[in-house]
Amino acid sequence: MCMFYISDIFGLSSYPKELKNLTIRLFILELIVSSIYLSHAWITLYYLSIIDSYIIFGNIIAIGMVFGAFLDVPLGILTDRIGQRIAFCSALICLFIYYFGLVFASSIIQLLFLEIIVGIYSALISGSYISWFLNSWENFAQKNDQNQILIRNAMGTVNFTKMISVSSLTLLGGFLLSQFEISPNIIFLAQSIIALVGLLFGYMLMVEYKNVKIKENILDAQKKDYKENLLFRLSKGFKEKYTNVSLYFISFALLSFTTSSFISFILPLVLYSLIQPISISKGYSFDFTSIAILFLTVVNSVSNIAYGISSRFSGWFTSFIVSPYRGILKIYFLNFPVVWFSIFLILLLDLEVRVRILLIISILIMKLIISGLTSGLHWDLYYEITDQEFRSTQESYLNTLNLIVSILGFGFLGIIIEKTGLEVAVGFLTSLGLLAIVFLYLAKEPDFRKENKK
Repeated sequence: MCMFYISDIFGLSSYPKELKNLTIRLFILELIVSSIYLSHAWITLYYLSIIDSYIIFGNIIAIGMVFGAFLDVPLGILTDRIGQRIAFCSALICLFIYYFGLVFASSIIQLLFLEIIVGIYSALISGSYISWFLNSWENFAQKNDQNQILIRNAMGTVNFTKMISVSSLTLLGGFLLSQFEISPNIIFLAQSIIALVGLLFGYMLMVEYKNVKIKENILDAQKKDYKENLLFRLSKGFKEKYTNVSLYFISFALLSFTTSSFISFILPLVLYSLIQPISISKGYSFDFTSIAILFLTVVNSVSNIAYGISSRFSGWFTSFIVSPYRGILKIYFLNFPVVWFSIFLILLLDLEVRVRILLIISILIMKLIISGLTSGLHWDLYYEITDQEFRSTQESYLNTLNLIVSILGFGFLGIIIEKTGLEVAVGFLTSLGLLAIVFLYLAKEPDFRKENKK
């Protein structure tokens, strides 16, 4: 009965039984990972209250990402061999260590160590449950027009489930901290417990699929010892697969960074300046006040809800788009460079601060709504440009590019904000958005997609 209601709410009633059960399992895994958002809205200010420096903060985040970048592809290769379930459970162990460590962390060195743990978590999670879902889907469903719409709808409703959870947890974390004056350490402890419980659920839900589409040369390679198999995946996988997706992945990495850095780094500073005026370029001080936390929490939550609800209709909204590549190329231009340039102009306009912030939030919410409506299209393209036997490795490759961009980008952003101000930082994001669209334009539409349509 419960399964029936879930299927009806999320539009899965018409799915074949195997695909329906598989998608619901992914819903649950996304909910587990979403536990990080209990402290997401205010974690940057919490770090800065300890570190007291934008540059040091940016460098600590970057160093943690360096570890993730170095480990990502090797762990992705290993995941393709040992299975996505083990990688997911290992990632949850890292998440437990991180949040349990935050309970006691009080120095820059301790935060640096925990960020390294986060880097390892990122490397493990990147090739785990999403790759497991897509690989399992590929074993149950052929690539045709009907299933193309189904997977767009599935990924859209998964985003819907995730963002409703994210919004709820963000509000809960903000209210617990600001209105009920619960210590951040209590919230971190709760997140560490959720990570342990999630580990058990992940082990039970991620039933290892039986890969029926592995090519003969892969099967032959798996008969050799581990070292030879590793060399095979590094050489063949990179030569034959990565060169086909690199331009896509570079573009995705740049666009992902522009959004995450704006929401997690620039927007909190803009909103905080509304409540507690600060001089970005001439020194600063943070008062970790309840009103600042509550305001950030509400804005973050409303944005997540907008993204989540729009994601629910992604399959319907993009059903008329035959080519995910061409659809994304057109929509992403409006949704990234144009948005960042609009916000850049608003920061330059001589408007009342409150009006300026209201306009920025409105534009950001519109961007997230468009992102939600096209989220299924993004995953449809990702599904087409990756291959089952290398999917964990390729997802790790994408995550490595994300980390490299973030390592360089957060370092630059910290310097730009501290030396010049928020306006130049948003101009920097606009330039990255334009560069990403150029890379996406230069990428070729997958030439094998027609061969897979039946």
